[in-house]
Amino acid sequence: MAEYQQLGAHRDTFLATPADDTFVRGCGIIAGTIATIGVITAAVGSWQGGVALLVIAAVPVLLALRRGILNRQNRAARIDLFDHGVTVYRSGQRVAGFRWDSTEVRQQMIPFHDTAAVSYVLELTGPGTAETTIDEEGFARAREWARAIQSAVTATQLPLAVAAIDNGDTVTFGDLGLSLDALTWRGESFPWENIQLIDARSGHIRVKHAGTWLSLTPVSTIPNFYIFNELAERLRLTPVG
Repeated sequence: MAEYQQLGAHRDTFLATPADDTFVRGCGIIAGTIATIGVITAAVGSWQGGVALLVIAAVPVLLALRRGILNRQNRAARIDLFDHGVTVYRSGQRVAGFRWDSTEVRQQMIPFHDTAAVSYVLELTGPGTAETTIDEEGFARAREWARAIQSAVTATQLPLAVAAIDNGDTVTFGDLGLSLDALTWRGESFPWENIQLIDARSGHIRVKHAGTWLSLTPVSTIPNFYIFNELAERLRLTPVG
């Protein structure tokens, strides 16, 4: 996939998050306890109750077996970063490849300086039907791969977006649009000279427009949020007169 999409030289690999066997061990303890009680119950003469308890004990055993299978499958998962893109592999699935110059990234939570904790979940979408979701439960070193992917996409696509706006075009990010004159959202236009602040720490894009705060759209729905944020701040601070 990397060769097919011409992703360039390999830079880093992020493997699956080590499996946490606490759940499996807990199921084993519960099953063992119930089964022991069942055997004792049957031994003292209540064989119906003993059989019922043994059947109940089978439930955590089946759950533990299912989790064990998932853990073995996840151990083969990996994210590989290249000069010009990223590949994502999970056991039993085809490798998904994404180029920095054509990938849309949606992040469920955007970290800020005052953010206590961030759950890293990235949705990657490429041309055609290419898409995948990666998160910290599936892949280790989430902060590193999330930052690396966002930085690479931003660095690659930001200059093209700047050039498009300078040329008089409107660059869209989902329901939001940015142009030299205004920020647009679902048919409404907000001229830059009337926008005092743009904020996203609430989980929504909010703008302070003519002294009034307006909530527009969830951050998680904005493709390539960091490009949007950089462009919006530049346009807000240097509006065309």
